[in-house]
Order: sequence, then structure tokens, then C-alpha cells
Amino acid sequence: MKGLPKMRRVLYIFIACIMMFTLAACGGGSSSEEGSTQQENSQDGTGSAVAEDALVVYFSATGNTESVAEAIAETQGAELYEIVPEDPYTDEDLDYNNSSSRTTAEQNDENARPTISGEIENIDDYDVIYVGFPIWWNDMPRIMYTFFDTYDFSGKTIAPFCTSGGSGISGAVSNIEELEPSATVTEGLRTNPSDAEGDIAEWLESIGLVQQEG
Repeated sequence: MKGLPKMRRVLYIFIACIMMFTLAACGGGSSSEEGSTQQENSQDGTGSAVAEDALVVYFSATGNTESVAEAIAETQGAELYEIVPEDPYTDEDLDYNNSSSRTTAEQNDENARPTISGEIENIDDYDVIYVGFPIWWNDMPRIMYTFFDTYDFSGKTIAPFCTSGGSGISGAVSNIEELEPSATVTEGLRTNPSDAEGDIAEWLESIGLVQQEG
């Protein structure tokens, strides 16, 4: 009889250890389940990681850049925003062979900043900004300078892309780097609507923004 209290203490300790182990196991299972749920929520129906916090911004005078912008937005699961000039460009404005046309005058004026209609109210929500435009006189249109002057891109990644009949995008990329020294500017993409699908896939992989299979 004298040994009975001691046996009870041992039994109580044993039961307490079992309860602690059971609670720890339940907690670990909950964390694992939560992590699995978070992973599923970050994927789309194909098992590819959804490109969160990404925005595709584009200016398109004839529709070519718009087509490429839509393809990138669809591929990356990104939001889409069109830069619309307050004073729309007419066919006469876009006459590159006319030395007196509006586009010629703007591109020859480094201080030209055509006004944009509307604004992006939540640009701070995006970490990656894909920026598209046609190439005019080996550079991006002056309205794109208005765009870069308007917003703060510090700490963001800017991925430029363009449509062009022959001129490259390297000059425009260099100018973006000068305009946004606090942002990370990736290698640019030059393409056209007919080649966009393959070009976009290669470009995204080269700049490290391709979606990974889950």
C-alpha cells in the first residue's frame, strides 16, 4: 500500500507525456495541411504558379503592341492596363514619312511629354511591371516618358517589350534604366503578333520570370 502513491505519480506522468505527444502531432498535421492549402491557392488549374503582383502596361497606336500585351498578360496571369493618350493619334499623326507629323515632332523633342488619360491608382500593389510599346525612331514613344515620369518604380522589376518593323529595343531599355535607376530593368523583348507566342516563352525564361510547373 505504501508504494501506491508512487505508482500513481508514474502513471500520471506517463499519461501526460502521451497527451503532449498527441497535441504536438495534431499541430504538425495542421501546419502541413495549411502549407498544402497555401500551395494550392498559389497555383492555377494547370499546376503552374500564378504570376501574382504583376501588371502589363502597354501603349499601342495600331494594335500590334496590344496583341502582344494581351498574350503576356494571359501567359503570366497578370492584370492589363492600356496607356491611352488624352489626345489620340490619328493616321496623319502616325505618318512617319512626314517630317512635320505629330509623332516626328514629338520624337525630335526630348522634352515632349504627351498627356495620358487616366491613371493607375494601385501601381504600388505590383512588384513586376511588363511595359510594352512600339518603337518610334529607335526609341519608345514620348508618351512612355510621361508614364515613367508619373510613377515611382523603386524596388520594382520592369520588363520592357516592343513591336517593331526593324529597329531593336536596346536603346529604349537603356533609356528606361536611366529614367528608373532604383528599379531592376530586365532584357527587352522585340517581337510581332505572328511570332509572339514563341518569342514570349523564350524571353520569360531568359529573364527568369517564366512560370514554373508545380
